Amino acid sequence: MKFGKTFETHLTIEWRQQYMRYTDLKTMIKQGVDGARDSDTSLEYATAAYYQAFEEAFFSECQNELERVNNFFMEKLAEARRKHATLKLQLLATARVPGHTASLTSLGSQRTEQVRPDPVNTSGSRKMMTQRQLRNAYSEFYLSLVLLQNFQSLNETGFRKICKKYDKYLRSSAGADWFQRHIPQAAFADQRTLQRMVIEVEDLYTFYLAAGDRSQAMNKLRVPPLGQPTPAQMVFRAGVALGMFVMLFVLTLISYWRRPPLQSNILAFMSLYRGPFTWVIFNFFMAANVTGWQRFGVNHVLIFEIDPRSHLQPATFLEIACTFGILWTLSMLGFLYHGQFHVTDPFIFPLALILIMLLLLVVPLPIMNWPARWWTMKLLGRVMSAPLHYVGFADFWMGDQLNSLLTCIVDHYYIVRFYASSWLRGQPVPPYLSTDVLVPVIYCLPAWFRFAQCLRRFRDSGSKSISYLLNSGKYSTTFFVVLFSTLRSRTDDRYANTFVNPYTWLLLAASIVSTLYCFLWDVIKDFGLFRIWKGKHIFLREKLVYPPAFYYFVIVENLVLRWFWVIEFTLNHHALMTPYNTKTLGSLLEITRRFIWNYLRLENEHLYNCGKFRATRDIHLAALNPRQERMLESMMDESDGVSNRRQRPDERTRLGKEYF
Repeated sequence: MKFGKTFETHLTIEWRQQYMRYTDLKTMIKQGVDGARDSDTSLEYATAAYYQAFEEAFFSECQNELERVNNFFMEKLAEARRKHATLKLQLLATARVPGHTASLTSLGSQRTEQVRPDPVNTSGSRKMMTQRQLRNAYSEFYLSLVLLQNFQSLNETGFRKICKKYDKYLRSSAGADWFQRHIPQAAFADQRTLQRMVIEVEDLYTFYLAAGDRSQAMNKLRVPPLGQPTPAQMVFRAGVALGMFVMLFVLTLISYWRRPPLQSNILAFMSLYRGPFTWVIFNFFMAANVTGWQRFGVNHVLIFEIDPRSHLQPATFLEIACTFGILWTLSMLGFLYHGQFHVTDPFIFPLALILIMLLLLVVPLPIMNWPARWWTMKLLGRVMSAPLHYVGFADFWMGDQLNSLLTCIVDHYYIVRFYASSWLRGQPVPPYLSTDVLVPVIYCLPAWFRFAQCLRRFRDSGSKSISYLLNSGKYSTTFFVVLFSTLRSRTDDRYANTFVNPYTWLLLAASIVSTLYCFLWDVIKDFGLFRIWKGKHIFLREKLVYPPAFYYFVIVENLVLRWFWVIEFTLNHHALMTPYNTKTLGSLLEITRRFIWNYLRLENEHLYNCGKFRATRDIHLAALNPRQERMLESMMDESDGVSNRRQRPDERTRLGKEYF
């Protein structure tokens, strides 16, 4: 692989603008060589003057690149030194090292990069950082050091490569001379300070947070190599699961065609299996989303604040989707062939499917990536308990996913109600045909979650941004749509024509307002489009990650699918399709719309992070007391800010006194 491709693949996306512009410098060399060929070089002095002018321009550009790289590195190094010193003080205070103990009331929760206000906790009693919090903080800090080391090595290699390329094409030695004069002495090329910091972090973590077990410490700190491919065994498992799912899916279609269920059970059969099938499709879409984010360099791991050492690969999502799909098809085959299995009641199979899928989600066994399942359950808990928690990106992202999974959520309510009432009484009534007062409430729940999250974000925002209130207004339109839809369905029998019903017109008006509101918010706020009104990328924005044609497709696709309810209303009014089938089609299209929405929403958030050059998660620290602040100032005043000694496990007290 050529270095230019390696450079683009291995750089830290959030710092892209701060790396040396290797591709631009390479293009400049090519243009310089081509310019010499095109110009009149018959006179020797003219040729020498041309190359002299080009050399001055080229190395002036290299000097500008070097200054930018140096400035950014020094800024990040100073930031890392302060974080390292603060973390060490917190660690020694928590470990009760003599001379470093801090009072419990003087330690409070704050961030070093971005403060999260928490008005709920306003009492004077604040707690010291726990061992778990320190482990998480050190793990994230270690990752930031590794990324900074990668920044060093890539830029140094880039300068060396570009100077060699200059000498090769210009038949000169000026490139090597410039490199030797400037790069070895550059601040970013000095790896000693950063390496000593990395070593000390490893030692501190080993001695204080891993009980002296270095192998355990490195397992927690070690960062996967950049560009590491998906393990072969993971790809193999996903491929086997996909093959089994496709085979069973085809077999299920043939079986349904050759051996359909009883006519009285068909609607119940479809209703009971539609909800689980939605989860299968959703996981397939998530596998595609993660693949696309990784391919185009959208750092979803950082955006969702996931540990980069244990995040899910696309193959894992594919394996999960196929596993659920296999269970889904096996359950349907059991329903269709229940007589051959000597099972009198076919409705046992959908119940078994639901219970197995639920157990696979909540049982804390080391299968199907338990940490990811636990993270998902905690995230769902935070969404459902809004607005009691600070709202992060993952929280409102999950809330938006639930809004698109609305039909699936209602289907699961029907399933629970069917088995808890009709099935236990021996009355297999199709669950979709009967509604109750809870159905409209459930239809409003996902919108309420997001509505409450927006209000919480408005409360927590220091500037009290009105955009949060406008966003909450978008979700409030759902309440009116559900209200008028419910009233219309309850009163439609009283009128000869649905258009005589006043609630029909209120429903249409609310739906139009909601659709326009949501579409405009999607393209303007969530996607950040319509920032440019002329030129090559008209209606888009300055920074683009995906091909421009994809953005135009998304605008049209989002508009069409947002208005699908008009087609659904027309089909139902003219009895061209059953309400159940139109609702199923609308649900699948909404999940598809959300799947495409995820690409641009994550990309927009990714570009926002790029503007802040934030490549790691924020680190939560406890506040320092006045004595610790003086210690920190003393540490920061030292020449390099870190120690260059390696301690033995029995020198834990000495480790805490190195700086003082």
